[in-house]
Amino acid sequence: MTNRGSRLPDVFLEKLLSKVGSEFDPEPVPVHAEAYATPLNCFPNVDEKVRRAGGKPHYGWLIHKTRLLYEAERHAVWENEDGELVDVTPYEPVVDEILFVSDNNWAYVGKSIDNIRVNRTKNPLVDDFILLSETVSLALAYGSQLNGILTIPEPAMVVAKAYGKLKDDLHEFIRLGGQPHFACYCGVSRTYKSCHGSQLREGINMVMNKLQNLLGSPS
Repeated sequence: MTNRGSRLPDVFLEKLLSKVGSEFDPEPVPVHAEAYATPLNCFPNVDEKVRRAGGKPHYGWLIHKTRLLYEAERHAVWENEDGELVDVTPYEPVVDEILFVSDNNWAYVGKSIDNIRVNRTKNPLVDDFILLSETVSLALAYGSQLNGILTIPEPAMVVAKAYGKLKDDLHEFIRLGGQPHFACYCGVSRTYKSCHGSQLREGINMVMNKLQNLLGSPS
């Protein structure tokens, strides 16, 4: 683990790391996926590796970089008895290493935590995309697992699906070069900023407040 400040700055990555709150720099961690491990299940994968080979789980953040975003996802890798970090989880497509930020102040307790995202473009539509992504995650947080089966209350699922569709439509609009002053992706004659982009945050706040009044806060 490398303490912060030992690398050349990337303003968007620095913003993400500030939101993450870790004292450590990102570092490459090799991926050696175990045969029994499955994608998107890093926590049980690492627990099984510890059971078979010793060592311990090492928690932190997996850093994704796309054309639009920097994104930090809660993640676990395996730490062997020599203190070396190895990612035992497989990826599709296959990768040889990941970018990982250690976090000594957090441990996995079985509860899903939303990713942290930062816009790395000058397009404000990406901020709307991030807001919609966060809203979908908040709605899905009302789900609970019993015997490995995830159950989500119908009102929360309705909200998640509705905003998930908006998120996907907006992502495609951005991919095709959409900007706030372009005709809205829904096909009306108005611009995005005066149509679907108008009062987006206010509308989300209203819907989520209604959901909270109906279901309470996510557990």
